[in-house]
Amino acid sequence: MPDAVDQARFELEVFGFTVLESVLPVDEAARLGTLLDAVDAAVGTDYTYDGALARHVANLPARDDAFLGLVDHPMVLAVVEAVLGHDIVLGSMNARIVRPGDPEQGFHADIPTVHRRLVGPPIMVQAVWMLDGFTPDNGATRLVPGSHRAPTSAPPPGLTVPHAVAPTGPAGSVLVFDGQCWHGGGANRGTARRRAAFAHYRVGPWMRFQTDPTVDFPADRWARMTPRQRELLRMVHGVDQRNAADYYPEQFTGTRYD
Repeated sequence: MPDAVDQARFELEVFGFTVLESVLPVDEAARLGTLLDAVDAAVGTDYTYDGALARHVANLPARDDAFLGLVDHPMVLAVVEAVLGHDIVLGSMNARIVRPGDPEQGFHADIPTVHRRLVGPPIMVQAVWMLDGFTPDNGATRLVPGSHRAPTSAPPPGLTVPHAVAPTGPAGSVLVFDGQCWHGGGANRGTARRRAAFAHYRVGPWMRFQTDPTVDFPADRWARMTPRQRELLRMVHGVDQRNAADYYPEQFTGTRYD
């Protein structure tokens, strides 16, 4: 029998995704689902992406201690580190809740075309924790096998994608996929909400400065910079722009990758 991590790494390399079944007991997944419902009621938002409407809850580790156990779960982290290496960061852990009647999401990748690599190991993977079992009818995430090797972050305009799959699994399972893989939430044709937590891991150097350009940077120099200089140094919003994340509500400029 192959080692579970080797098998998962093989599937990620060939297909762009793998499913780790029953990582959590069903009752633990249900407990996290109940916690997520409470957090959603308190801070969740309606979220529209490419015409698809769903509920969205950001930054789960900051919402309840129970979600911290997903961050470094030994089984999942072993697979993530097998393909990304040890020098990684958790870019985010958000929840997406697909309600009955919510439509399917368009295919996209989580890495913009400008950053895509056709060869070599991934630079980002998603670990999707199924707090409810994923089925073909309740909005299971759809993926296009092999699309992690495509040169663009979405299907070319005007062309159809006839060979998508919707991996399923019982509650507590984890879908792991290469961030370059075309994917999208499925339509929920069932009668219950489909809840999932998305853990976004990325290799550290991908979005990390070698030296922080804001250190000792004179505030009056910002006024003399070109727009492109501000973009390159991530100072569009000023010398004190926060750079620990890709997205802050007060710094939203219309480009968001999640």
